[in-house]
Amino acid sequence: MGIDQVKVFLYSYYNVKKTLADRLTFLISNLGIMQKDFAHRIKYTQAYVSMVLSGVKPSPGSRFIDAICREFSVNPEWLTAGKGEVFTISGLPLSSGKAEILAKFRLLPDDKQKVIEDIIDGFLQKSMADEIDDKAKKKIFYQKSSHKDNKG
Repeated sequence: MGIDQVKVFLYSYYNVKKTLADRLTFLISNLGIMQKDFAHRIKYTQAYVSMVLSGVKPSPGSRFIDAICREFSVNPEWLTAGKGEVFTISGLPLSSGKAEILAKFRLLPDDKQKVIEDIIDGFLQKSMADEIDDKAKKKIFYQKSSHKDNKG
């Protein structure tokens, strides 16, 4: 089994067949953060998160679920019932991978987010400049072609 097949298997295993605690474990691991950091981000104690993860508290309240979904852009239906994509960004049609990147981005401190924003801005400026350059080259080519046709 290749690494991609293993990822699909693990995703399916946690996505559909398991409990809320298992999906939370998967989420925390997928985000690459520690349980205490996860708890801090959703403004719950580590002890409460531990109780949910261990199954001592198998049905946390809607405020807990809402905090996770809001903070990490998690699909509430996936979190509560294992249905749909793990991550969601309201109003944006994003693949699971892109939504995951955005969720991880939100975990970064503001100064690190700024660095990434600057990198993205640089790529966008370069891309736009290339696009303008390509359009200008095409325009010159068509003008030359049209000019030759008129002489012929």
